[in-house]
Amino acid sequence: MAWNQFVGITMLLYALTNPVGAIPIFLSMTRRAGSVNRHRIIILACTAVAIFFVGAALLGKEILAFFDVGLDDFRIAGGLLAIVIALEMFQAQYGKFIQPAGGVDSGEVDIHGLAITPFAFPLLVGPAEISIIITLSNDNPGWLSKILLAVASMMATFLIGLTLWTASGIERYLGKTGINLMTRIMALIVAAIGVNFIMTGLRSEFPGLAH
Repeated sequence: MAWNQFVGITMLLYALTNPVGAIPIFLSMTRRAGSVNRHRIIILACTAVAIFFVGAALLGKEILAFFDVGLDDFRIAGGLLAIVIALEMFQAQYGKFIQPAGGVDSGEVDIHGLAITPFAFPLLVGPAEISIIITLSNDNPGWLSKILLAVASMMATFLIGLTLWTASGIERYLGKTGINLMTRIMALIVAAIGVNFIMTGLRSEFPGLAH
């Protein structure tokens, strides 16, 4: 795996999870949680995200074999899911089905519940993210490449955690308009990756399309 590919995968995973777009939802969910509990939620959520990412990166081939699914089929499905996520991001509806926990006192907040579900999964990591990292794992079959993919996943998780840790400052600095703008820029990246995955899968399934 080349250095530019390593950086590209890190930024792709960061863009897919879209922590900047999730900031308003995160702050709404944890408004009454208190600073300490909010930081604990971030740590738990990022730990869960890292486990999802690293597990898919190291065991991507085995996961596909277990479900008897072809790589190109999975690549096309992952691309379609990525486009759906990108369209949702374009419409600024990211996480619209997540109910905030703003009316709960800090002592009553279910830290583990908020951190794992719904925040880590499916708000940050959903089927599209898992599908894409499994596809990347199969595109880089060597163990060294898989380890580098896992490291890229950890780097992306660190950036996600850093973004959430400074969520209040980012929201004050960017404002709603700035966050929506950043979300749409990330959506363009996600949509482009989704289209690339779909076209690559279709060319492999139907070689005649390559001509």
